[in-house]
Amino acid sequence: ELDPVEEVKNAPPLDCNLEGLSIRSSKADDDEYMGAKIMLKKVKEKLDSAKKRHRSSLRLSQWERYQFHDSYDELQKGHVARIKEINRRHMEFVSKGLQPPQNQVVTGIDRVHWKDLTMEQFVEKYQKPEIPVIITGLTDDWKANDNWKVEELFSGKYRNCRLKVGEDDEGYSIRVKLKYFLNYMMHQKDDSPMYLFDCSFDEHDRESELLLDYKVPSYFAEDLFNLISEKRRPPYRWFLIGPKRSGTSAHIDPLGTSAWNALVYGRKRWIMTKPGTRKRQVKGYALRKKGEDGEASTYFSYHVPRILKDEAEKKVRDMGIREVIQEPGEVIYVPGGWYHAVLNLTHTIAVTQNFCARAQFLKIWRHVRKGRKKMALKWLKALKEKYPDLAEAALKCNEDDGWKMKEASKKKSKKKKKKKRKCSDSSDSEERRERRRRRNYDPNAEFHASRAVPSSSYQSGGGGRR
Repeated sequence: ELDPVEEVKNAPPLDCNLEGLSIRSSKADDDEYMGAKIMLKKVKEKLDSAKKRHRSSLRLSQWERYQFHDSYDELQKGHVARIKEINRRHMEFVSKGLQPPQNQVVTGIDRVHWKDLTMEQFVEKYQKPEIPVIITGLTDDWKANDNWKVEELFSGKYRNCRLKVGEDDEGYSIRVKLKYFLNYMMHQKDDSPMYLFDCSFDEHDRESELLLDYKVPSYFAEDLFNLISEKRRPPYRWFLIGPKRSGTSAHIDPLGTSAWNALVYGRKRWIMTKPGTRKRQVKGYALRKKGEDGEASTYFSYHVPRILKDEAEKKVRDMGIREVIQEPGEVIYVPGGWYHAVLNLTHTIAVTQNFCARAQFLKIWRHVRKGRKKMALKWLKALKEKYPDLAEAALKCNEDDGWKMKEASKKKSKKKKKKKRKCSDSSDSEERRERRRRRNYDPNAEFHASRAVPSSSYQSGGGGRR
């Protein structure tokens, strides 16, 4: 077993053999933003304003207090080499049909090409037992491989689109133009930079064309939440641009849903722990030193090594820690219930979606009926029409658990409608605020800042997403 704390010496740079993340276009010299050698004054003003709103408890100078932009590569590249060696050894066992050693501090994750993995094999080997896996080759024919290069995003049709980079203290979205964000990304020195994490790109004419650049892999095409209208279902897909050193701290995806994340450009570091691991363990609360925040760059640089060292000293390693480096073109499957944290080792561009598969239906149903009661009623009605067997299973689950679902009375709903009409003249009515909260929902809000921002619409006991 490799020492989980000792770094591999003489490790290669974090951005070794990466393409698509630099500006090599002939248009660069002619463009104000692409050709800039520094962060433009206008961009700095826009992003400073966004940073003040996003983390109001911090002064602007505190965004660089750890000076990670100087030490980051040295802090990470040895661990990256160690993780790659762990996964190489893991796949040696797998390729020989052997079970990888158990009770290790850290184990790897299976990595398989889609041609060697049928749908039935995926369901039986990974989805039903809820085991993470990386699938390669799925993005080879995506248009995103050309259209999402940094130089293309800079100069293309999306450059003036306003996309979400965070939330303020009231839970409202903070948006900036893509060309501003890309200029910021290329020149910023923040310890934990702003992270473009937009879930409403499909609602706008121009941004929605991003949907044409990728396709949902067949392994994840079944999504029972599709029975619910787009307006009613929780936010579920995100377009991501993560500057180097950005990421998300440890969390579980809400409502028990699973997720897939396709990395188009860059390199990500993942750490996961098996379902049932205590939150305090995963986040390393007891191991934090005074003044350290919970940002991803701090978590991976300081907290994770301490967590691994603490786990190594136990006789029984009960966290089931798995680490892996996600490379460009790879799709990672994260089953529901797994704590996971993600660090962008380089600038990254990705897309991710949450979904509800048949294999996890009952677990997700228990979350939905408790956390999204109105949605549960509509979902159950749709299931009765489309999948009566699942509707019957849901009703039996309610009966076994002693759970009673109450239909909202017509009288109450009428009163609510009248109340809404009364306040409809208000410029910021309760109805409009609720719609805005749904539209602006960011499952990673609590991990982008040292303080959590409450969200009313997609809560079921905690968690967010990478």
